[in-house]
Amino acid sequence: MSKPQAPIAVQMLKEWRIRRPYVYRYLEKEFVDLFFKEGILRLSSFSKFSKHGDEERLDAQEGRGIIENFDHTGQGQSMFAAIGQGHDAYVLCGALKHSQDLSQAFSADSGFRINDTTSFGCAIANAILGFRGGLEGSCVYAEKRVVVRSSGQIDLDSMRISPDRKELDMGKMFAAISNVAGDDLFFLKLKAYEHQCEYRLIWVVSSPNEHIDVVCPEAREFCTRFEDIA
Repeated sequence: MSKPQAPIAVQMLKEWRIRRPYVYRYLEKEFVDLFFKEGILRLSSFSKFSKHGDEERLDAQEGRGIIENFDHTGQGQSMFAAIGQGHDAYVLCGALKHSQDLSQAFSADSGFRINDTTSFGCAIANAILGFRGGLEGSCVYAEKRVVVRSSGQIDLDSMRISPDRKELDMGKMFAAISNVAGDDLFFLKLKAYEHQCEYRLIWVVSSPNEHIDVVCPEAREFCTRFEDIA
């Protein structure tokens, strides 16, 4: 996989716009009614995904994978690590297509389209206690949950508990590995799920549960029920 995309600043005399995708959320009608009547929406978690009874939603390895980092400087250092991301986050998944096949696959008889994913995500964030940051994007599908990097050497000396000891501070080590991984594991899925065309919104929080029922009437402004889509 490619290296994480760095932030960019674009200075132009003309307007440049980004057209964000429509995202379709497939649900049972009772939950869609609840959202549009009272603004209540359930957010799940990777932990919950690993226990789901529905095969389409079950994925025991969500957020987990192998990081392979190769030293492009030629000094011979390589790193392999099994890590997990997203244990401190709530997740909402949707699809990038409106499809009867997907509706049937998720055993859903209704749903809604998110017309502005970023505004929707920010509205939800304001309703979550302990919200620390968020991200969104399309899932990437691969044969294996492996992220390959060529980020150069990791400075192990800076991670030692003290200059005269060999033991490493595991907190610093994990932070360095996570920095190499970027946010890829939040969005990495196996090809078996590729038909879902998944798009994710993720809210990182201080103390998450397996799920949360958020009350956010403001989020409805950015959504359209399937029944009202022309």
